[in-house]
Amino acid sequence: MRIPLFLAAGLLTASCSSGPTPRADSVVQVDWAPVTLPGTFQFDLASTHTGRTHRMFVAIPEGPAPAAGHPVIYLLDGGSHFPTLERLSRALPRLAKGFGVPAAPPIIVGLGYPGDTAASDQARGEDYTPPAPDLSNTGDRFSKKQGGADRFLDFVKKELEPVLAARLPLDTSRTALMGHSYGGLLVVHALFTRPTSFQTFIAGSPSLWWNHRHVLTGKPSFLAHHAATPVRARVLLTVGGLEQTPRKSQGERGMLAVERRMVDNTRELSGELSALGGGLEVRFLEFPGEDHYGAWMPMLSRGLLFFSAPPLLPGAE
Repeated sequence: MRIPLFLAAGLLTASCSSGPTPRADSVVQVDWAPVTLPGTFQFDLASTHTGRTHRMFVAIPEGPAPAAGHPVIYLLDGGSHFPTLERLSRALPRLAKGFGVPAAPPIIVGLGYPGDTAASDQARGEDYTPPAPDLSNTGDRFSKKQGGADRFLDFVKKELEPVLAARLPLDTSRTALMGHSYGGLLVVHALFTRPTSFQTFIAGSPSLWWNHRHVLTGKPSFLAHHAATPVRARVLLTVGGLEQTPRKSQGERGMLAVERRMVDNTRELSGELSALGGGLEVRFLEFPGEDHYGAWMPMLSRGLLFFSAPPLLPGAE
């Protein structure tokens, strides 16, 4: 089967090439043009594992690749977060100087979907949630079909990565899976069930509450695996300081912030993983003053720095 790979220079384009209609009283006439991000590409890839078409956004670092190839960050919700992380990665040499980490920008691969927002919500609701015996009451009002995380991870490793490797010099020993919210849930599931599939796991505001905290049922097998064969991986868990604070403006729905224990769940998981030691490097960051919808931005910048910095623990690479 031939896998379609359509690379198109430029990622972001305006919806109308002629731009907005000028006001009648305008004096200065200017030409409006689509916006593009230099050094970025996109392609659509049909998956036999998920049964759907995925849209990939790719940012390639400037200059020659390192001898081992470029490190890679697989970014979930790429349709929303890719432009921000792409810009941050271009600024990594300056960020690295301030934080004292090596300036080796990675390839950024944003995983998204073609189509409108409603279609994307349906797709991510299935792709980012773990399989479970009972999916009848997950608390998701956007996606009716869930539990496809394993199929999606198979797509990333068995279909997407070979396509990328055929075009780009990849360092497959230095890869990260990064996601926020449901994306963070998928990252935790991948850590528990496939701890060697990525070298770094970055989970921002992970929805550990999903389906009665079902993702945590994968923790015992992970602990047993780590006890027998210590996992060598790096884990960053982040959360906004206000994610457990109810919003009065949301009425009864605001109480979900308390019930879901976003801050406590994330902090507790970090503590449990940190106690394991060995080749597992774990860091927890809480962003004061940020709620769930604001915590993704600092997660991207700190996640990029965490991935780029050398491991603190011997052998954790």
